[in-house]
Order: sequence, then structure tokens, then C-alpha cells
Amino acid sequence: MQTKHKLKEQRKLLGYTQQKVSELTKIERTRYTKIENGNIQRISLADASAIARALNTTIEELFSEETQGDLPRTGTEDLPMLIDFDHKMSPAD
Repeated sequence: MQTKHKLKEQRKLLGYTQQKVSELTKIERTRYTKIENGNIQRISLADASAIARALNTTIEELFSEETQGDLPRTGTEDLPMLIDFDHKMSPAD
């Protein structure tokens, strides 16, 4: 999972807005938004650490592209599609 998706997913999991993360990290909201959207690729260790603390996780979990345990899973990611949305119902169904 890309870093920008991890940041947003973890933030939303906690019920935080970008403004809330900005306040917790002391990072200007517009800058945090750019980091979360992937518009800023390189950030300081201090900013990365502050973001990880605010999002209750680790720098490695948020900023490592190879992380296997990314973020909490819902358990449904590996389920096959069980509904055929293209199937037209007929009166016999």
C-alpha cells in the first residue's frame, strides 16, 4: 500500500480530520495535506515521527512501501466477489 493511502486510512480509522492531525503534529494543515496526498515526497524525521505518534502507529508502518502488516484489515479483502451485478433478474429467479 502506498504511503499516501496508509496515512489517509489510518487517519480515518481514528476518526481524525486533516486539521486534527495538523494540530496534534504541529505541522501546518496545508503541508500535512500535501504529505498525505503524496505531493511532498521527502519529509523530515521529526515530521514523520510526529505523524506516526498522532496516528498511533510507527514510522515504519506509515512510510515503508514494503510493510507486510500495513494497517488493520477488515478480513474481507481476500473474499471472492459473491454478487454478480451483471446478472439480470428474471421472473423465474
